[in-house]
Amino acid sequence: MDDDIATKRKTYAGNAALDVFEVLWRHTYFGHGLTVRQIRDELGRMHQYADPGELPTEKTVRNQLRKLAATRFLGRTIGHLDESDLDGVECADPQPGWYMDAFLSTAEMRLLADSLTLSRISLDTLDDLVSKIRELAGAAGAGIDYLGHVATYTHINGEFLSTIDQLNQAIEDGHGVTFQYRDYGPDGTLVPHASRTGAGSTYIADPYQMVYKNGRYYLICHLHGEDKLRIFVVNRITNVSTKGRTGTVPLERPAPEGFDAVNFMRHRPYPVADDPVRIRMRIRDTSMLNNVFEWFDDPHITQSPDGKQFDVTVESPERAVFWWALQYSWDGRVTILEPDSLKRKLFDAGTRMARTYDPKSTDQSH
Repeated sequence: MDDDIATKRKTYAGNAALDVFEVLWRHTYFGHGLTVRQIRDELGRMHQYADPGELPTEKTVRNQLRKLAATRFLGRTIGHLDESDLDGVECADPQPGWYMDAFLSTAEMRLLADSLTLSRISLDTLDDLVSKIRELAGAAGAGIDYLGHVATYTHINGEFLSTIDQLNQAIEDGHGVTFQYRDYGPDGTLVPHASRTGAGSTYIADPYQMVYKNGRYYLICHLHGEDKLRIFVVNRITNVSTKGRTGTVPLERPAPEGFDAVNFMRHRPYPVADDPVRIRMRIRDTSMLNNVFEWFDDPHITQSPDGKQFDVTVESPERAVFWWALQYSWDGRVTILEPDSLKRKLFDAGTRMARTYDPKSTDQSH
C-alpha cells in the first residue's frame, strides 16, 4: 500500500505544476498569498481524494512553486511575500505567502466589463462575457461582482455578436460585405431604414474598421458607388454576408494605407464621416474647458488677458460641432466665431426653437 501511494505521489509530482498554477490563479493576487499548506489544502478540495495520503507532499508543492516562479509559466509573475513585504500594500485582504500577479487588475476589469454594459446584447451573453473576464482575472475577479445585478437594454439586436464577427472577418480577409440597416420602430423593434426600403434595401460596403464612440459601436466603411466614407451603428446592422452574386464581395475602394479608425473618431465629437474643417469658438467660464478637452482631441486654446474667456480652435466636421454647440450654448458659455456657415446653421436652429418654444405660441401641441 505504501508503495502504491509513493508511486502515485511520484506521478503527481511530475504533473502538479498546472494544479498549483490553477490554485494560485483562483485564490491569490499581489498582497494576498497562500502558504504551502493552504495550497495543499486547496489541491485536496479540487480533486477530492478518497485517500488523503494521495495528496502531494508539502515538499512537492514547494518544488513546483519554485519552478513556476523561476520559469514565469505562461508569462505570469509568481512570487512569495513575507509579512514585511505587505507594508504599504493596499488590497482587500492582505496575507503573506505565495501569489500570482492578477492577469487583469480591478481597474482593467472594470473598464472591459463596464463597456459591455453599453452594448446592446442579451442578458445571457452579458453574463457569459463577464464570467469570462472574471475567469481571466482569477482571484481578483471578485472586483466586478456588482455586474451580477446589471440588466441589459430592453431592445436588442440578436445578431449583434454575429455581425461583429462577420465584419471583423471581412476586414481581416480584405473583402467587402453586404448588409441591411435598421431603424427602431415605435414599439422598439428594428424595421428597415427609412431611406433604404424595397429592392434597394441592401448596402454593399468595404468595411474599414469598427470603433466605440459615445457608448455605441460604429462601422466606418466605404459604400460602393459613393465617394465619401459612411458610419453605421453596428447594433442596427443585420443580415451581413460576405457573398455577392458571383462569390466573395470584392473591394471597390480599400482602406487608405495607415487608416487609423481611433484617430478618425477622436477628431469627431459625434460620429459623422464629413471631412474636418477649421472651427474657431469663444468660451466663457473656465469649467467649459472640461467639455472642450473631453470632446475634442487636440484643441488650440488662447486665454484672454483677464482670464475669463478663451479662444478655441479645433479641426472637426462642421455638422459634429453643430450638435456639440447646441448642447453647450444654452447658457451663453459657447459662441462660434467661424466659419460663417456654421453660425448660420445655429442661427436657423435657434430661430426654430424660439418659435417652437415661445410661451405665446399656439402651435406647440402640433
